[in-house]
Amino acid sequence: MTKSFLKQCLPYFIIGTLLTALFYSTGYNRNWSFWADQELTLGYNALLINSGLNQEYIDHPGFFSIHLIALLLKVGSLLGLSDINNISQFNQASSMFDAMRYLVISARHAALLTTIALIFGVYYVSKKIFQSVGIALLVAFLAFVSNGVFYHFTATRTEPITFIFLMLALYCFIASYKNNSFKSYYLLQLCLICFFCAALNKAQIIILAPFYFCWAAYFIPNKNRIEKPESHHFVYAFLAALSYAILLYFYSTQSIGLGFVLNALLVSFFNVLVAGIALKIQRNNAFASMTIFNICYLIAFLAVETISTQINLGISIFGNIADPMSMTRFLKGSESIALTSSTPAEGILNAISFMGSPLVETFSKFTSPTLLIGFCLGYLIYHRHSITQKEWWFAGFNLASFYIVNLVNKIRYLDNPHYRIFSEFFLFTFAIFLIYRMPQRGQKRTLGILIFLCLLSNLVPYTNYYNWLIRKGSHPFCQSGLIHFHQKMDANRIELECAQPSAEQ
Repeated sequence: MTKSFLKQCLPYFIIGTLLTALFYSTGYNRNWSFWADQELTLGYNALLINSGLNQEYIDHPGFFSIHLIALLLKVGSLLGLSDINNISQFNQASSMFDAMRYLVISARHAALLTTIALIFGVYYVSKKIFQSVGIALLVAFLAFVSNGVFYHFTATRTEPITFIFLMLALYCFIASYKNNSFKSYYLLQLCLICFFCAALNKAQIIILAPFYFCWAAYFIPNKNRIEKPESHHFVYAFLAALSYAILLYFYSTQSIGLGFVLNALLVSFFNVLVAGIALKIQRNNAFASMTIFNICYLIAFLAVETISTQINLGISIFGNIADPMSMTRFLKGSESIALTSSTPAEGILNAISFMGSPLVETFSKFTSPTLLIGFCLGYLIYHRHSITQKEWWFAGFNLASFYIVNLVNKIRYLDNPHYRIFSEFFLFTFAIFLIYRMPQRGQKRTLGILIFLCLLSNLVPYTNYYNWLIRKGSHPFCQSGLIHFHQKMDANRIELECAQPSAEQ
């Protein structure tokens, strides 16, 4: 039994060892100001958490990322690596730049841990699908070297933890329809709790949710329950309408205007989806499914908000979730894509340029999305006679979702490598879907080729991903305008150090 347990743990040990070795053999401790706008901000808010204060960063709001870094700072203090784990100790440090450097390095370790957790998850699911340790490891490493995940190994951001919670939500959503007992309702509740946890770390996921849950619906079997004669149909319909109305009323107390409209559309989408799935699997009553979902949805919202508010000293940071349109306050200046212009002709050209930007980004250079699209299209064309109509529709859905999610993300940033994890998901999963159809030898060969080509595109010297990995570049903190952004940092001491020659070297 011990040998069997060790054999099961060995792949996880291999993944963890390789990623840790890569992390420590590259630029994890170099150029601390390279991503000061995010790594330093998250680290600073972790100091506030450890000081018994509320986080100031409410953009995403990165709740779990900040708490993970806060925990790492405490562990570092216990291990004697540094005595800096709260804002008072930070401001009293002998060198503010040394303190900031330690803060950034601590935050970078959060990127290592979340990447390892994400790849562990990919391996676990792949092992269940392919029933092969070797193939599951290849799938896991293909996920790692893909642009969306690889970027987050090089920079600490809030997207990976969001993505992990989102994947847990989709996993539980599919599993809830494969159980015939009370466990199915437990899994549905867990799915929605994970969904709101994802939104608590990155509220943007609220806007993108329909694409992912429609993807998950494809993997729910047509029949897995014994069909029962319907009874009390009117009662079920009334309860569904009542639960839907209560949910809309609840959201009317949370948001107004376009924010409420967006929430109403999201709730309506979920109701249509679960009703459609209920009919697809010939469940007892679609109205009953809607009622159960709405109840679980409201419970999940209130539970996650209550717990996070209690942790956050009684102040809710659910603002972007309760009213998603509040996120538009972060669209400003050159960071947003303005489609308006002085003349209609310029407006049309700007709109065309914006609409085409995901395609230009994908096909103008050699990247993992380019490789995955090329593989998927090549496979579909070569095996076109054996592809079912349902699979053709699924292919179109994944390609369209990749494009649309990419386009939505570009509303905030034109160059958005940190958001590619959300769009590349559709290409990666569809590629794995096609690889699953191959014989085992073909699966290994295809995965090996894709891994090699993705590594080649990422690690050739002077590419962006290579430079990010070794933190190559000049992004001086003193000239970034971030000194006064962190309100409880000792700005006077920082400015004095900035005035010194070679302050950030």
